[in-house]
Amino acid sequence: MKHTLMPWERGVVFRHGKLTEVLGPGRHRRGFRHQVRRLDVRPRSQTQGWQDIPTSDGVLIRVTLVLVWSISDPAQYVQAAATPEVELHLLTQIALRTAVLTRAHDEVDQSRETLAAETLASVAPRAADLGIDLREVAVRDVVMPTELRKAALAEILARSEARAALERARGETAALRSLLNAARLAEDHPALLQLRALQTANTVVLERNR
Repeated sequence: MKHTLMPWERGVVFRHGKLTEVLGPGRHRRGFRHQVRRLDVRPRSQTQGWQDIPTSDGVLIRVTLVLVWSISDPAQYVQAAATPEVELHLLTQIALRTAVLTRAHDEVDQSRETLAAETLASVAPRAADLGIDLREVAVRDVVMPTELRKAALAEILARSEARAALERARGETAALRSLLNAARLAEDHPALLQLRALQTANTVVLERNR
């Protein structure tokens, strides 16, 4: 039988139930007693389902991971586990849970990169035993409970209102300071009031002439 493998494929060959070889890209001829299992060794992205994880302060948060991995050892991949992808999923979920459990709820979102790095460091060696090269782990989503999201939104709104009130107070203070300076100038230099009155009168006369 002829088997043509593409550049991104590998063929794991069994004969009488025993693994005999791993085929690379190209055309191969093997007898009918051989079984060839094709594997795609290109990198693939995998978005894992969300997981509810308790934090160190007892808040249940929802976290989603994204993995990038590829098959590094085809022979190991087909022999180490019945479903290597499921095993990889379980390993990463456990590692993520362990990392989140050591942090308070308000630390998790800002620690995304650290959580991903800890998960990768924990899982990569064990993934290699499955014939998998775990290349990248990223924390995609961190979702807090509804009550905490509402509280955070209220806090942001309160800070915004406080900044607006502060700006208004600064504006009023500046206006009062300007009035105070004008009053002092008028008190120290009475002639300024007469000059101002003359300017106002001239403006009124010009407007009437128009």
